[in-house]
Amino acid sequence: MTSIWRKVKDLQGIAIHNFDEDGPYRLRLTVGEVVQMLQECDEWFYGCSKYKGNSGIFPKSYVHTSKISSSTEALTHEITSVLREWGHHWKHLYVTHSPHFRTIQEQILELIGYRSKILSATLTVDELKDMKRLATAKIDTGNQLLGLDMVVRDEHGNVLNPEQTSTIQLYYHHETATERIRKATISLKKKPVKSQLPVYSHIFFVSVRNFVCKMAEDVELLLTLYDGKDMKAITENYVVCWSREGLARDIDQLHNLRVLFTDLGSRDLSREKVYLVCYAVRVGSMYAKEIDHRRSSILQQNQKQRSSENMRRPFGVAAMDVTLFIAGKLEGDVETHHFIPFLQCCEKESLDGTLRKILGQKDTNSQKGNGNSSNAVGGQGLWVSIKLLRGDTKQVREENPHLVLGNVAIARKMGFPEVILPGDVRNDLYLTLNSGEFSKGSKSTDKNVEVTIKVCNERGVAIPGVMTLGGGAPPIDEYRSVIYYHEDKPKWFETFKIAVPIDEFRHAHLKFTFKHRSSNEAKDRSEKPFALSYVKLMQRNGTTLQDIKHELLVYKLDHKKYEETDATYLKLPSTQGELEELNAEKKLTQGPFTLSSKDNFSISTNVCSTKLTQNVDLLGLLKWASRQTDLKESLTALMKVDGEEVVKFLQDVLDALFNILMRNSDSDEYDDMVFGCLLYIIGLVSDRKYQHFQPVLDLYISENFSATLAYKKLITVLRKRIDSATNNDGQERDLLLKTMKSLQYCLRFVVKSRLLFAELNQDEEEFSQSLTELLKSIIDLMSHETDGTLLVQGACLKYLPTTIPHILQVYNKKQLSNILTDLLVTLPPGRLTKQKMMTVNDIVHSPLFLSPECRAILLPTITILVRSLLEAKEEVELCVKILSDILELTFRSDVGSTVSDVKEIMLTALRTVIQTVISMDRENPLVGNLVSVMLAIFRQMTEHHYDIYINQFGTPIDLLDFLMEILLVFKDLVSKSVFPSDWSEMIMLQNSIILKSLRFFSKTIRDYFFKNFEQQAWSNFFHCAIAFLTQPSLQLDTFSPTKRNRIVVRYKDMRRETAFEIRSMWFNLGQHKILFIPSLVGAILEMTLIPETELRIATIPIFFDMMQCEFYSSRITEGYGDTKRDPAHIKGNFSQYEDEMIAKLDILVEGGRGDEQFRVLWVQRMTALCKDHSTMREMGLRFVDIVARLMERLLQYRDIIHAESQEHRMLCTVNLLDFYSEINRKEMYIRYVNKLCELHLDCDNYTEAAYSLKLYSQLLDWSDQPLPPLLRSQRYDNRQTHRELKEALYYDIIDYFDKGKMWECALDVCKELAKQYEEETFDYSQMSVLLKRMASFYDSIVKQLRPEPEYFRVAYYGRGHPPFLQNKVFVYRGKEYERLSDFCSRILNQLPNAEQMNKLSPPGDDILESASQYVQINKVEPLMSEKKHRLSGKPVTAEAVLRHHRVNNVQRFRFSRPAPRRNSTITSSSTPSEKDAKDKDSGNNANEFASLWLERTVLVTSYPLPGILRWFPVTSSKTYLVSPLQNAIETMEATNKDLRDLIIQYRADSTLTLNPLSMKLNGVLDPAVMGGVDNYEKAFLNPEYRDSHADHSSELLKLESLIAEQIPLLGIGLELHKARAPTELGPFHQKLDQCFSAMRAHVEGKYGKRTCDLQIETMTQSVTMRRHQTLKGENHRLSEASVISNDGGTRSRVCSLTKSQVPTLKSFTSFNFNNSSPNSGTTNVSLTRNTSIRSNILSSASLKALANSNSGLSKKKDTKRRSSRKSDSAVSHKTDQPTSQWYTMPDLAQTPPTSLPSSNSQSTITTVFELRQELTPKRPLRSEVEKERRMSNRWSGQSHQYLRNTGNGLDPSGLGKGNRDSVGTTDSTASEDDPPPPLPIKTREADYCNLPDDTLIRNNKSEITSNSNRQNSQRIRCKPPAPPEPIVNQSTPPTPPPKPKRPAHSIQTVVLSMMSTDISTTDDSSTA
Repeated sequence: MTSIWRKVKDLQGIAIHNFDEDGPYRLRLTVGEVVQMLQECDEWFYGCSKYKGNSGIFPKSYVHTSKISSSTEALTHEITSVLREWGHHWKHLYVTHSPHFRTIQEQILELIGYRSKILSATLTVDELKDMKRLATAKIDTGNQLLGLDMVVRDEHGNVLNPEQTSTIQLYYHHETATERIRKATISLKKKPVKSQLPVYSHIFFVSVRNFVCKMAEDVELLLTLYDGKDMKAITENYVVCWSREGLARDIDQLHNLRVLFTDLGSRDLSREKVYLVCYAVRVGSMYAKEIDHRRSSILQQNQKQRSSENMRRPFGVAAMDVTLFIAGKLEGDVETHHFIPFLQCCEKESLDGTLRKILGQKDTNSQKGNGNSSNAVGGQGLWVSIKLLRGDTKQVREENPHLVLGNVAIARKMGFPEVILPGDVRNDLYLTLNSGEFSKGSKSTDKNVEVTIKVCNERGVAIPGVMTLGGGAPPIDEYRSVIYYHEDKPKWFETFKIAVPIDEFRHAHLKFTFKHRSSNEAKDRSEKPFALSYVKLMQRNGTTLQDIKHELLVYKLDHKKYEETDATYLKLPSTQGELEELNAEKKLTQGPFTLSSKDNFSISTNVCSTKLTQNVDLLGLLKWASRQTDLKESLTALMKVDGEEVVKFLQDVLDALFNILMRNSDSDEYDDMVFGCLLYIIGLVSDRKYQHFQPVLDLYISENFSATLAYKKLITVLRKRIDSATNNDGQERDLLLKTMKSLQYCLRFVVKSRLLFAELNQDEEEFSQSLTELLKSIIDLMSHETDGTLLVQGACLKYLPTTIPHILQVYNKKQLSNILTDLLVTLPPGRLTKQKMMTVNDIVHSPLFLSPECRAILLPTITILVRSLLEAKEEVELCVKILSDILELTFRSDVGSTVSDVKEIMLTALRTVIQTVISMDRENPLVGNLVSVMLAIFRQMTEHHYDIYINQFGTPIDLLDFLMEILLVFKDLVSKSVFPSDWSEMIMLQNSIILKSLRFFSKTIRDYFFKNFEQQAWSNFFHCAIAFLTQPSLQLDTFSPTKRNRIVVRYKDMRRETAFEIRSMWFNLGQHKILFIPSLVGAILEMTLIPETELRIATIPIFFDMMQCEFYSSRITEGYGDTKRDPAHIKGNFSQYEDEMIAKLDILVEGGRGDEQFRVLWVQRMTALCKDHSTMREMGLRFVDIVARLMERLLQYRDIIHAESQEHRMLCTVNLLDFYSEINRKEMYIRYVNKLCELHLDCDNYTEAAYSLKLYSQLLDWSDQPLPPLLRSQRYDNRQTHRELKEALYYDIIDYFDKGKMWECALDVCKELAKQYEEETFDYSQMSVLLKRMASFYDSIVKQLRPEPEYFRVAYYGRGHPPFLQNKVFVYRGKEYERLSDFCSRILNQLPNAEQMNKLSPPGDDILESASQYVQINKVEPLMSEKKHRLSGKPVTAEAVLRHHRVNNVQRFRFSRPAPRRNSTITSSSTPSEKDAKDKDSGNNANEFASLWLERTVLVTSYPLPGILRWFPVTSSKTYLVSPLQNAIETMEATNKDLRDLIIQYRADSTLTLNPLSMKLNGVLDPAVMGGVDNYEKAFLNPEYRDSHADHSSELLKLESLIAEQIPLLGIGLELHKARAPTELGPFHQKLDQCFSAMRAHVEGKYGKRTCDLQIETMTQSVTMRRHQTLKGENHRLSEASVISNDGGTRSRVCSLTKSQVPTLKSFTSFNFNNSSPNSGTTNVSLTRNTSIRSNILSSASLKALANSNSGLSKKKDTKRRSSRKSDSAVSHKTDQPTSQWYTMPDLAQTPPTSLPSSNSQSTITTVFELRQELTPKRPLRSEVEKERRMSNRWSGQSHQYLRNTGNGLDPSGLGKGNRDSVGTTDSTASEDDPPPPLPIKTREADYCNLPDDTLIRNNKSEITSNSNRQNSQRIRCKPPAPPEPIVNQSTPPTPPPKPKRPAHSIQTVVLSMMSTDISTTDDSSTA
């Protein structure tokens, strides 16, 4: 049998197992996937995946099925899609550390919970509604929190479909949703508060928590609210029975003792004093007895036996002032417990008396301290919680279910609430026993009187269960009063409630019996009632008992005759009043009843009944038929009856009135009176207090009204009243006003009466005519213009529309429409305008407006009224509301045809609405509604409507005006939407309407304004359409996939459709295209940059068309006029288009438009078009290439512009600068120059900012020509000529150079400016100011400290970097005091994904082509340019200038690293001997000094630094090797120089601490770790090395000389040490002496004896600074020589100095050797000068090195310490140029000079300055040392040469310890245990007084002689101390020697890390 597939409906399933079977038609399933079943067959389903969309078959067993519920399906789908969307945003919140992360997480979890509950299908309908409400609220608030689009819902929470919703309705729903979300956001967990009507009822909630009191018997607690001013209870009692065990008697109510005191109105809330009072009544025997717990069981048994005989005795009272809680000034809380002290009654005191006593006290809580403290026992009292609740009982139960859960007692107010609810049927009588007075009778003492009250019928039979003590108490048959012991005048003031059924009330009476209660139980049982009183509930006149105090008569009882059922007392008078009326005898007797004249008894009653009245007049009207004679009086009296009484008997009163009207139908005698009564009743029902009785009146009219002829009388009376409007009688006008206010009900009575009559008769015409006349009377009323009729007219306008639905039942709707139209027209203009428009609004909402025929009559009048008011800007809000409501109605499909309605609105009001939109302020709250009205009109207009509207314009000018207006409005709307950005649905609907309209308007423009061409119309269309297309809300690529799909499905991609419309319009322009070039270029470009491929393909050809248009346009006339006649007139270029294109492209791409795809498409499409064009081919292709290259740079700039890296932004800016310079776009060039300047200023790069502005200034001339627009700048918009602008720029440049401390550069600019002032403008006043400033710059150069910047090489490897950085090397200029570690951190912070390379070796292709980011950073040394070498021979005063030129305007840089140990590293330039040596060294591991080759690299940048950037790319580099021998020479030179500097320093300042000198001497003399000079001897100064390296003889001689020259320096140092060393350092000094003696003997014996120009006996505090002029032919003494090479020499470490030391030490800088000519073949020897002498503040690196040399620690430990402090290390390198200045002393010992051949030498004349200042040492704290250690790292000499000893070999003891290939190595090995060094007082000054070392050494291959000539130093006497900052006159610089030629094999050396004499090498690694 063949299986059949059957359809299934509403079935879906969830996969519970993966189904991946291969086979035809199979649908693969994943666990959790939702599928919708479409068909089934046997064990298979056919269905589709809900979210993937694919379909197929799958087994039934693989899915769990459930029925689709349409209500839950949409909600679960929405929750699912919301959770998916939120998930992405939630992760983003986590990444950005948003505070909303937790909130969204909680909401996601709650939504998941809601979804699970909904899918469980176990919720009831109500629960599902609640769940839906909660879920939608969560979604809405979460969307707002995440900035997502608002979801618009209807009142049931369903998502609205905009296509099926009117524009107006959609707008209103958006407003509602915004407000709803705002409230929900304030309190997410609160239920939405329903729109609250005015609250007329309040409830006071009280919860009894506990009652604490010592009691032996049960107690009744009676709680009530009490008015402290009127001294009476406000509410019923709430009764709590409290057992003597201290618990509530009813255990079930133990924790639910709650009561609602209801019906409290505003008058109750505003009472002066309100108390919560609790009466306590003891229930038991006459005397309270102590409990005997031993006999508790017997007592309980006895209690049970006589429970019926229990007496109610006064116990006490508690009272609390709750006025503030009742008034709402204090907020009650159910969790707060209030204690109310309890006061027991005295022996003879009543409960009321006790209460008055409490209330008389000022503070109810001070009971313990007053005279009644014996009764107020401490700690006894009542614990309660209280809270005031709004609304009636039903509302309170809904809003506070947790408070009123279960059976909560109700205690009503003893009176009616402010609003009597129609269903509130009440018949309560509150009886208060006031007081009594009873004689003793036969008793010897006063009686213990107990009053028993029963409600009896006329037969004396008690009616059971009609009395109650109050709320929470069960009904009782009789009430027993409290008994006061031996009290003959008891005052009870007890109130209880009597509720007698209405049918028994009329014949019932109250019976009071009085009984004496004995304290003796036996006697008490035998006691009988001794007296009786009674009162009837109904009075003789038919009214109920009055609410007054009643004095009742007391009748003595004869027990023998009296029976319980005897009712004969009813024949006797009951009250004192009745007795007086009867004038009866005082001794009245009736059977057993005898009137007692001595006794009296009073009560008070309060009747609260909706059925019984106490009003005689009302009763008279109700019984009018039997009292017709008094009818007029009854009708008149009715209007004076209290409203409460009237509304209670509404139906009966109305029946009576209409019966009177009908019974007197022949006469009009009673018509006015009855009508007046009707108006009074209608007015009552309309009153706020009784407005809830309106449903009662409505029900009466619809069901109970039966007066068929009443309409005739009512119409007549109404006409009569209306026609009397002109009467000046004030009373008549008041009546007419009341009539108008009651017009609705009057006409309802008329209509109902007519309908009843029509069922019997068909007299249509007569009624229609009479009603027409009535309505016309109303129209006539509208024509009056007197002040007296103003209120009447206003009331008529207000209430007449309410009658329309009722009149339509009996009247023609078209006729009524005409009457209403006449009514609106008749009212004079300007009179009651607001009320008239409110009437119009009511008419629009009436059933009349649903009819097309009626709309056709009413709409023209309404639209004209609206238009006139909008034009006058009056009642705009009402007009907008009316139009909104009309358009909402015309959108509906159930109101008939609306074509003519839309046409009417369009023709009459559209133009006015548009103009109002234009003129309305965007801040106006109405603007959104008004725009939605305009959109609604356009939305409902069809093509037919557009044609009608366009054709109705009389002239083309009018049409053009309209088009200009509407295009302006549309452009404004899309550019700056009036709707909030999250109103996505509203904005998209607006866009769809605008697009539809633009299509129609484009056709109109083509049809009407092409032949008679209007450029403005076309231009406005293009700009409007492009603004529409480029608005953010249409950029689908920026939306989430869900939102994008939703928009595309509903609206498609509107951008594409608009683009095709624009393209069509452009190509329809024909010969007019040239008019839009270049004005339209930017707009079209903005459109084309949108990332939509088809749009771009369609619009890129427009650009080619523009190029052609301008190319073929005429260069003589506008357009193409003469080009056809004479082709020579063709322009032949498209320069305007090109300029505009480049300018706009720059702005748009920077603003975020465009991408790489556009660049590619541009090149493809435009290249193809240009190649096919014969004439424009070359120009076109050039332009296409320019745009492509510009796009590339602009995209790079844009990608980096928002990044944190300011430097990358600067680099991209410079790239653009170069490009615009290349294509000669000055205005763009200037734009980016200013941007670059601003970027530099933001980063405090003042020098670079100045260089940037110099670029701008170079575009200007020193002329008075006016500035062309291209050269103008917004920064200098007030400059008009070249000269003015250039001068302003120069002053800014000077300021920036000044701030950047580049005074030399500032002076260059000043000189140029001064030349202009002096020679061109003759502005000597400005010249004077300028020269003063120049003088200050010169002063600053000499006197101010300038930290020398360090330079760093940064290489960016890998394709992961931006294109402008990929595989490029840059040299960066560091910031002030920026160390390598700080620089690395700064660079790496800008590249968070980059990996820093730890080696300086060149990367391989695997790194260069990697997708990752690699960075290589190391320090480089600037090389001063060749032309600055002349400064090297200048006197000492040029030192500041020299320092500047060493590190500024440099383009060449170098760095060194240990050469890799491979033969391949030896370059081709190496000589064979070098190769042999290296091969030999590489195999010799015994001494690493012999194999320490260095690889040195020289870099050349594209521009000198500093420049317009702080970095520039490297354009070329060169690498060569430095031999180990050269390295050793450089190390020795640096060591000797450091030793000499220390000696000079200690000679200058006797206060310096000895520690640095001690450690330096120890490191040289006793090199425990590094081995000292022995290593050099082993490595180089041995026969084997000499034999194998014969060509190195000159270098070996140099090394020997340096070793020998060290001995005299050490000798002087030891002498100085001996003089300064304290006694405790004696052993240490002896050890140094021994080491020195041994070393001297060894060295002098081997290398000869040397002398030194420094002598210990000449060392004084006086210091002389000399400037030398070298005399030709003079011999110079060789003291500290360095071999000169053209590659430069070494620089020593720079140490920190204090300011006082700077001038002092400058006096030492007078040593100078002349430079011998390299060509002479002699050795050029110079004694190096150190201007940076070590102070007593050592850097951490120095301390560690010195400590290491003295500690004798192992090399391994030392290396570990180095590795732990790598952050403090850096590589320093030497400058490339030499100096030939030298130091001398004023009293040097004359030693024979050693001659050195010199070809050109000069004598030196020295200018002397004496500087003197002492420092007082101070031993710092450890923390200060650490601080100084950090500061010295940054601000010591390392600021210019990063730990120079690491590059220059300052200390041999550290040699080789560093990492060989390191970028920054450390020479610091001191541990934390090192003792802190001493610190000078002027610590901070020392940080800023660094003197850089400018010692430069040249190495030459020429041999050095051991005997050198020493210069004859001229003695100069000491002079007085000069100022600290002397100004030194510059002398003419000596002529520099010719540049020596360096052999091809010469190698420069750089030492990375040298501390002592031992060398240890490490692996080829780096800490870079």
